[in-house]
Amino acid sequence: MANKEQKLFAEFPPVTTERWEEAIKADLKGADYEKKLVWKTAEGFNVRPYYRAENLEGLRFLGSQCGEFPYVRGTKKNNDWLILQTIEVECPREANARIHALLTKGVESIGLVIGNKEFSADDLDTLLGGVSLRNTELTFSGCATKKVARLFIEKLDRENAGSDDARANFVLDPIVKKLTLKGTMACKSGQCKGFENLASLIGAGAKYKKLRTVAVSGETFHNSGSTIVQELAFTLAAGHEYLVRLTELGVPVEKAARSIRFSMAVSSNYFMEIAKFRAARMLWANIVKEYNPAKNCACKMMIHARTADWNQTVYDPYVNMLRGTTEAMSAAIAGVHSLEVTPFDAAFEDPTEFSKRIARNVELLLKSESHFDQVVDPAGGSYYIENLTQSIAAEAWKLFLEIEEKGGYTAAYKAGFIKERIAASAAAKSFSVSLLWIFSSSMSFWFSSSSACNSSCFFSRSFFWSASSSFSLLSSSR
Repeated sequence: MANKEQKLFAEFPPVTTERWEEAIKADLKGADYEKKLVWKTAEGFNVRPYYRAENLEGLRFLGSQCGEFPYVRGTKKNNDWLILQTIEVECPREANARIHALLTKGVESIGLVIGNKEFSADDLDTLLGGVSLRNTELTFSGCATKKVARLFIEKLDRENAGSDDARANFVLDPIVKKLTLKGTMACKSGQCKGFENLASLIGAGAKYKKLRTVAVSGETFHNSGSTIVQELAFTLAAGHEYLVRLTELGVPVEKAARSIRFSMAVSSNYFMEIAKFRAARMLWANIVKEYNPAKNCACKMMIHARTADWNQTVYDPYVNMLRGTTEAMSAAIAGVHSLEVTPFDAAFEDPTEFSKRIARNVELLLKSESHFDQVVDPAGGSYYIENLTQSIAAEAWKLFLEIEEKGGYTAAYKAGFIKERIAASAAAKSFSVSLLWIFSSSMSFWFSSSSACNSSCFFSRSFFWSASSSFSLLSSSR
């Protein structure tokens, strides 16, 4: 039997970093090392061309395991994320039929966008008829979400549901959905009672452990043009503001923290996105820990991920399938709670049944064929990923503290700080896209004027055109 402790490369002498550097510089033949090999990211830190074990020294979070504080490696000891797909609810009976159809096709979490302000208790009963509330997670958004939350809690009370008998989230987010997108948290009456309403709902549903009545819509930042660090810092700042406001209203910190559901975008920056979610859990855990909750489980961050809208293309929509797949891979490897893949045609039409099926199947393949759900935090221990996690966490924390010094998210937003930062990032992205467009146009001209290239040139033109046009279109229409 083979010795499990055998060192396979023990007979080879170790190679020092100095020797690697000498070999690299020799291969560069005098070219500038920093310019050629060091990636100067938009996130505020540089990425080296390679990392070694020595680069892990000083990373304090490395000793934790999956399901242990600060949850950098995940909030649980498995990686069975929920496959989510969203339904527009106009007719409750028709929507109910679609819910049951999706549940037979591998979907485990249903998003319900309510389109009727007059939605009633009878409509809710019709919508959820035959749906197991214990086994199916539901996320409500759209018109009158606050009213639907009340109706849902009343329904649970009426049916004498147990504390674990329902899993539901309500996208009630006055900070991001109202203040950030609309400029005010005030209702039509001119009064701002958003936090009081949230505290009231938390109290009404206190007995139900798996209700999340507070949302932080972090994907809004990314889809407006933010960097990864900005998305993370602004999301944490908004979450912290909810924590502060709710505890001031008498909600225990444990209950307040466990009532928040975070949602974030996942872009095509593959490794950086994996690191972002890991850093997010770690930072949020440390934020909540400062409030001295009775148990560490209150420090767990529930994250829903949705593949990005920013980079969707209408010129070659099938490219969106590829982007959605790699983005889903990042989220799955990072250990999110739930994931929704945007249908590839969502940028220019109501998604078809085919595109929605493809979106579902991306996740089903990652689970059933690639077995991503069988391994928890496979990126853990990677010299590169661990250093990315640390770098993103450090930069996001620096920006988070800057927001706190300004009085918190609301004060920073009203002062123009949030808007200015995202506008600058979006402008930088648009500039980069413009350069890509110029490059692709020149390549297209070169290919079209060359008699030596036929099908291969057509492929190259299509590739560059789809890449450039997708970014420029979204930059101008976000």
